[in-house]
Amino acid sequence: MAFTTVEEVATRLGWPLSTDEQAKVQAFIEDCTVLIEEYCGKDFERRESQSFQLPAKGGWYLEIPRRYSAFLTVDSVVLDDGTVVEDYRLNGNFLVLEECWPESGYATITGSWGYANPPAALKVVTTAEVIRWMSQTPGLAMERTGEREVEYATSSSPHSLSEAAKSALRRYRPSVGTLTLTREDC
Repeated sequence: MAFTTVEEVATRLGWPLSTDEQAKVQAFIEDCTVLIEEYCGKDFERRESQSFQLPAKGGWYLEIPRRYSAFLTVDSVVLDDGTVVEDYRLNGNFLVLEECWPESGYATITGSWGYANPPAALKVVTTAEVIRWMSQTPGLAMERTGEREVEYATSSSPHSLSEAAKSALRRYRPSVGTLTLTREDC
């Protein structure tokens, strides 16, 4: 699910887009959506009844990666040997088992996660970034007409999130904090 549409970008640009420009904008929207989700480390798109695997390392909990933790509901947990786990509980970013998880293998977690309605700030950031990308010439960092000056970009890709976009997305990124855990032997 994209955070904005081609029509919304065209409206903000103030002119109708040609067929080629529409295809380019659609590709930019998809690219920007991926970059935002990677930068924030979250799936903003709602995933329903999908699965992911976590390595079982023994102990009484499995840590759920932040990507899957937003509004996570777990439908089932199955070990790689086919054993269905029923006595688990979801506690924050941890899947806790009263007994111990196996020392090796994987647990397949099936459930739903992500935002039902992505935050409105994502639409603003995506639209602004797509418009910025549309106005850039690939490989060109600066161009001046008076006295003719051209500077070619060597390292940064124009298809990356700007500092303004990163600043707007900061509240959706993981924060740094301290978490005290105690380990009980299984």
